Amino acid sequence: MTQLLFSLYGFAFFNKFLLLTPVYSIFMLENGVSDFLLSTMFIVSAVGTIIAQMPIAFITNHVGQRASMILGQILKMIAILLWLVMPNYIGFVTGMFLWGVQAGFRSVAFEGLVYDSVYANGMGKDYTRILGRKSTYESIGVALSAFGSLLMFMGYDWVTWASVAAILLSVICLLMVKYTPPQNIRAKKVKFTKLFRTAMRICLQTPCLMTTMLFALLVGNIPYMDDFLSPIGLQIGIPTEYIGGVSLFLLGCATLGQRFAYKFTKISDRLIYALVAVVGLCYMAFGAVYSVGFLWLMGVGYILFYGIYTLLYSRLQHMIPSRHRSVVLSLYTTVSYLIYIVVCGIIGLGSMLGSWRYSIIILGAMMLLLFLWGNLFLQKRCGVSDR
Repeated sequence: MTQLLFSLYGFAFFNKFLLLTPVYSIFMLENGVSDFLLSTMFIVSAVGTIIAQMPIAFITNHVGQRASMILGQILKMIAILLWLVMPNYIGFVTGMFLWGVQAGFRSVAFEGLVYDSVYANGMGKDYTRILGRKSTYESIGVALSAFGSLLMFMGYDWVTWASVAAILLSVICLLMVKYTPPQNIRAKKVKFTKLFRTAMRICLQTPCLMTTMLFALLVGNIPYMDDFLSPIGLQIGIPTEYIGGVSLFLLGCATLGQRFAYKFTKISDRLIYALVAVVGLCYMAFGAVYSVGFLWLMGVGYILFYGIYTLLYSRLQHMIPSRHRSVVLSLYTTVSYLIYIVVCGIIGLGSMLGSWRYSIIILGAMMLLLFLWGNLFLQKRCGVSDR
């Protein structure tokens, strides 16, 4: 179990430890991409994830979770190298599409691998804690990537190749995973289309599963600003070489939320809804003042947002039958990116008003609406109002 967790945590870290993370959006802006077109880049990435979902679930069920993840990492390397050799809109769009496909592999294959391997080793009761730690290592990787902006004096080429090296290390971690899922989990002999329809039917006929999934999807996507932190930092007056500090701070806050979420597994639904409202208020307040000195408001929002999402995702995983985990997670990822596309469109429209601050305020208002929806309509969908 120790080696397994070491390998899983190692992959989670190196998959996110990309020094180009804080600078690639700036690189795109410097090569002719406008604020609105930058939003379309992330929409293209989401479309890539959605389009690839059915093939990803099919591949995962036939070649295994680990092999699928390695394929995804290869696509990710091709994506970032493409930006280096084709620094134009076509190259950026193509790379974002491939990165989106890789994100689909991670959401389906890796998340399924973590859950199944943990339970196969008799550690099911600790899944929420392990999920939180896995997410923590991911956030640490992203946070350390913030130092990529300090290294830009060496050139974008160097930052890109360092990121490729990190991806190769993530592949090595995957190769260290010594786990073969039981035959009843891999479902090789079941037709994928039939399995997918079954998963849809399970979700639609299980109100608690469907409600938990939908609420988790909205909570996980509406306040998600990670992809826009660099241009927001530039807009509030942070120099390019220090722009990584914004990601370092906010994703450090996210790490806190993920790391300690497991301590609140028995938190009531009513309190979760209230905390969602607090996230919305933090976003709206920061958007109103929009200055470096008030980034702490976003920090509070990030702690709560990532912590709440970790709890909701853990609850969802416990509800999914193991036999249908890959296709249900595929469905989950598809809907997640559809929502993300809408959110990116809203962020893009907000930026067209003249500042990213309007986008932040709009997202905060949407979180307040989500709080109202939860309190008015979702309280008793799982048969309890305060768990």
